Amino acid sequence: MKPIKKIAFSAALSAFALVAFMLENLFPPIFIVGGRIGIANFFILVAGIICGFWYGLTALTVKAVLGSILSGNAGAILYSLPAGAVAYTAEMLIIIFAPKISLIAASVLGGTVNACLQNAAFCLITATPEYLIYIPYLALIGAAGGAIVGAAVYLTVKRLPEKFFYSTCKEQKIERT
Repeated sequence: MKPIKKIAFSAALSAFALVAFMLENLFPPIFIVGGRIGIANFFILVAGIICGFWYGLTALTVKAVLGSILSGNAGAILYSLPAGAVAYTAEMLIIIFAPKISLIAASVLGGTVNACLQNAAFCLITATPEYLIYIPYLALIGAAGGAIVGAAVYLTVKRLPEKFFYSTCKEQKIERT
């Protein structure tokens, strides 16, 4: 894929991630405060796999910054962006360097890491360590959300033609079958 096409495609995926994030915010959390499936992460992971790591990280940044501002919770950037960046990086490292591990497993790890780190960062920033009690529950919700997102990404990547993929996709050993 040519660089201009990658930029345009990742910009579209960033917009879809932002819309998905905003729509998901319209619904109450799953079981406990902070429990979300993270549907927007589908678009971020697809951007990372198809366009490359930095394009996915850019989509994540757009989603976290604009989503926090537009939802009226600009302070959420402080824990949303770092936790998302660490989780996304962990997912991509697994996808690139451990090709025998499935996309679904990588996404489960990302969802779990994201949920736990967001909670820990929130507790650190707000000086409320009593909320750390939620980490096991948020980890379960993050793992379930990661499994859903990972399965959707796997099915999407499996069905896309080869021309859509980042030029070094074969070097990264991303299995699509």
